Amino acid sequence: MAEILNAHGSKNDIFVAALTPRDFASDEDLRAFVRRLCDRVGPFGGDGVYFYDAAPPVPEAWFFNPDGSSAEFCGNGMRCLGRVVLDLRGTDKAVIRSGQAEYTVRRGATAEGVRQIGLEHPAVDFTPATPVVEGRNPLTQARLPELDPALDFTAVTIPNPHLVAVIDKYVESDLIAMGEKVAARTDVFPAGANLSVLLPLGPAEVFVRTFERGAGLTASCGSGMAASRAVYSRVSRIDPERKVVVRNAGGMATVSLRVREGRWHPVLEGNATFVYRADVDPDALTHDDPAAGAAHDREFRSDEGRAYAALEELNAARLRAAGVEIAA
Repeated sequence: MAEILNAHGSKNDIFVAALTPRDFASDEDLRAFVRRLCDRVGPFGGDGVYFYDAAPPVPEAWFFNPDGSSAEFCGNGMRCLGRVVLDLRGTDKAVIRSGQAEYTVRRGATAEGVRQIGLEHPAVDFTPATPVVEGRNPLTQARLPELDPALDFTAVTIPNPHLVAVIDKYVESDLIAMGEKVAARTDVFPAGANLSVLLPLGPAEVFVRTFERGAGLTASCGSGMAASRAVYSRVSRIDPERKVVVRNAGGMATVSLRVREGRWHPVLEGNATFVYRADVDPDALTHDDPAAGAAHDREFRSDEGRAYAALEELNAARLRAAGVEIAA
């Protein structure tokens, strides 16, 4: 049996599991386990899985999207994993390796029962070695008729690939349609990309929604918030170091850009809420055993859920007041 933790950052619900890819008999078994664990019509359901090994001095982590594909990292998931590692080590700061990069996590203040984690990313890159858009590097405030004839897009990696467009009105169906085009056009977006739209709400307040590579439309995307914040300073006059409130369908976070040697390192601060823990048999779940993951085996953290629900309602009220309509 293996213990899994279901947690969320801004309602982007991620499983954290003390397993490594080496624990599976094959790559096919690993990806089948991820797909079945994340399947929302199955016994569990979520937006991705973070596997981790906390034994090395710098813990190692591996993130997988709900379709079984791997990703460099997940911003909301890293906050949740970061809280797990900080709790295990009894410390307030740690460094975790995910993919080829290292991320610093810090324990934040607990506001009204909502546990907060700060996450510092590696520097963003507007001219990455592998272009986000084939043959167009850098891409700054440029048209992409393959997606939309009127919007201007900016590409950035952190290190996973992102496209961001600043908009004046949010239309969810338009974002979904563009996101599906990104997924389909591998000739234009060879590594795929997370597609975000950013709607300014105030001098230091924005709404961001992301169609995620390998996951589709989710309640929020941590790396999408960080990428959008970087693009916001690149295409406007807002000070990189200024904290900006980033609202999304699932909640809110703050993002600033720490400037070091002329490079921008996003610092994302937001909730890391534990929902429930459960023991699962990886082999049974991998092979679709109907007995895997009975609901009564879960231990819920209802106190954390209630605390976050109050914060979520305040965020929803702000979005309604701003005229942001969210269907999904």
